[in-house]
Amino acid sequence: MKEAAIAIDLGATNLRVAIISKRGKCLKKIQSKTPKKGSSPQIIITEIIRLIQIILKDSKTNFKGICVSAAGPIDHQKGEIVNPPNIPFKKIPIIKPLNKFFKLPVSLYNDCNAAVWGEKHFGAGRKFKNIVYITISSGIGGGAIVDGHLLLGKSGSAVEIGHFKIDTKYNFPCGCKKGKGHWEGYCSGNNLPRFFKFWLKKNKIKFSAKNIKTSKDIFGSARKKEKIVLRFLEEIGKLNAAGLNNVIVAYDPEIITLGGSVVLCNKEFIFPYFRKYLENYLKVPKIIVTPLKEDVVLFGAASLVFWPPI
Repeated sequence: MKEAAIAIDLGATNLRVAIISKRGKCLKKIQSKTPKKGSSPQIIITEIIRLIQIILKDSKTNFKGICVSAAGPIDHQKGEIVNPPNIPFKKIPIIKPLNKFFKLPVSLYNDCNAAVWGEKHFGAGRKFKNIVYITISSGIGGGAIVDGHLLLGKSGSAVEIGHFKIDTKYNFPCGCKKGKGHWEGYCSGNNLPRFFKFWLKKNKIKFSAKNIKTSKDIFGSARKKEKIVLRFLEEIGKLNAAGLNNVIVAYDPEIITLGGSVVLCNKEFIFPYFRKYLENYLKVPKIIVTPLKEDVVLFGAASLVFWPPI
């Protein structure tokens, strides 16, 4: 009988559940929107249980456990998500309710910490001991393996690189509402349109931004070769480079893999701009799009079931 893991990617936008084998094959996958309306975080647990029940129907696989990978911050010991900036609940208990319902071992990890572990076991990091994974999606996050060790921190929320301070010129408030100048506040999918309008005003640029409501609108305009938008993406390239420069000097990785919807859908507007502004105080590592694409977090959750870090 095949041994497999139930992997869950609880993101700010989408909730995805998959069955993944120890050999790295995705056997089944299902997705829904992450619930955000309601007075209790129980709506999220209810939806996770519903999706797992659907995906387990008629399954004859032997399951080793369940791992939930979620946008942080998290409390790894208590098995809870705490004060997530992009999900409207202060505390979301994960481990206890899922363990009680399914009678399987359940673990909870930050999504990017999971992703870099998945990169190590199933992706581009198999030959390396020093790896960083970065997502640029609704938010920005990271995971790091240093000398073969997964960095977790005291609560499991280490490598929250989206909240590196990368700028003082604009001093733009982050969506987390906890600080200014954060990488996520400028370059994440949720904050790009907000910063674009601020950038126009700050630089006294006349441009009608009424049709720019999402990051998709920004990149769509760039594909039409709108000069002002391309100029803005050049600025975003400088800011992404500042974030990457911080990552390189902080973790000294051999390889950095990038994922998340902003990168996966718009590589041609991300890589050329940040590469122009990378510094070489330390040797710039190999920087690529993750070969695990949009499933990197799911593979990461599965790898944590099979090979939990010591």
